[in-house]
Amino acid sequence: MQVQFRDLSAQLQKKSLAPLWFITGSEQLLMVEAADAIRSAARAAGYTEREVLNASALWNWSLLIESCQAMSLFAEKRIVELRLASPKPGKQGSEVLQTVSEMARTGGLENTILIVSIPFDWSIEKLAWYKKLTSIAATVRCEPVTAKELPGWFQSRFKLQGQTAEPMALKLLSERCEGNLLAAKQELLKLSYAYPAGTEITEQMIRDSVSDVSRFDAEALLQAALLGDAAKGLKVLEKLRDEGQNVLAFSWMITDEIRKASQVRSLMDAGRTPQDALRAAAVWGPAASARIRALARRHSAVKLASALMLCADIDKIAKGLTVKTRSGDVWNEMASLVAFVARG
Repeated sequence: MQVQFRDLSAQLQKKSLAPLWFITGSEQLLMVEAADAIRSAARAAGYTEREVLNASALWNWSLLIESCQAMSLFAEKRIVELRLASPKPGKQGSEVLQTVSEMARTGGLENTILIVSIPFDWSIEKLAWYKKLTSIAATVRCEPVTAKELPGWFQSRFKLQGQTAEPMALKLLSERCEGNLLAAKQELLKLSYAYPAGTEITEQMIRDSVSDVSRFDAEALLQAALLGDAAKGLKVLEKLRDEGQNVLAFSWMITDEIRKASQVRSLMDAGRTPQDALRAAAVWGPAASARIRALARRHSAVKLASALMLCADIDKIAKGLTVKTRSGDVWNEMASLVAFVARG
C-alpha cells in the first residue's frame, strides 16, 4: 500500500494498522508529522511502549532485529521507530531492511509496529532493499509542497487552527514561506497566538506579522530557469546572492544541464525521439529529465550553444578573470543567463 501524506489521516481511520510502515520523501516536516500520526494511531490501538533507533550505514543493524523480536517488560504491544538521515543504509542495513520486511510479511512482527523513516533519493528506487520494503510496507510519500499547492496547504492549516484567510493573504503567505515548510509552520503558530480562533487572516495581517522566510537552493534555480519561469528563477537567484552563496557552488550545475540539453536538442534534430535523446545524453531521474527535455524543446541548438558560451564567461568572471564582452558583476551575468534560458 502506498499513500501520499495528505491522505494518511483518512487511511489511518479506515484501515487496521499495518505492522510495517515506511516513511520517505524530501520534505522533513511532513515525514515527522507522518510518524507522529502513525504513532498516535498505534497508541490508540494499545501500542504503548516506544523505542527509537537512529541508524546509519555504520550502525550495528543487528540491534533492529533484536528490537523487533524483544519481549516487552511493560506492555504487550510496542512501537519501534528506525530513523536514517541518509538514503544509504549500507550493505548490512540493506540486508536487515529486507529481513524485517520479510518478517512483516510472514507475521514475524507480532505485537510490534515498526516505523522506518528514510529520506528519498531517486537513485534508490532500483535497489533491492527499497523494492522489498515498498512492496510489503505501508509506504507514506512525503513530497515537497509546491508553490502551486502552498495556498491550499495554508488554508487547511488555518482551518485546523480555527481560522480562515483571504485569498490574497494565502498568496502573500505562500510567497514569503516558499521552500521552507518548517518556518511556515512556525509562522502559522505565530498567527494563531496573535489572532484568536474565528479570525479571518487578511493580507495586511500577513504583511505586519510574517517576514520573508522563503528558502531556495540550486535545485530550485534549475527547476525555475530550465522549466521556463524567468520571474521565479530571478527571485531564487536573488535569494542565493543574499544568503552569501558563491556562484561557483551552483553555476556548474546549470552549465551541466544546459550542455545536456544541447546534446538532446542535437539528437532530436537528427531524428531521435526525446526519450531516446535523453538516454543517449545520460540524463537520469524524473526531475532532471523534465527540466532538460523542456529546455531542449524551447531552444534551438544555436541558442543553447550561446548559453554555454555565457556559462563559460560566468565561470571566468567568478574566478576573477576579465571578459571584455561582459560586465564584471558575476551576479548580473548569471541573471542574464537565467533570463535567457527561461524565455523561449
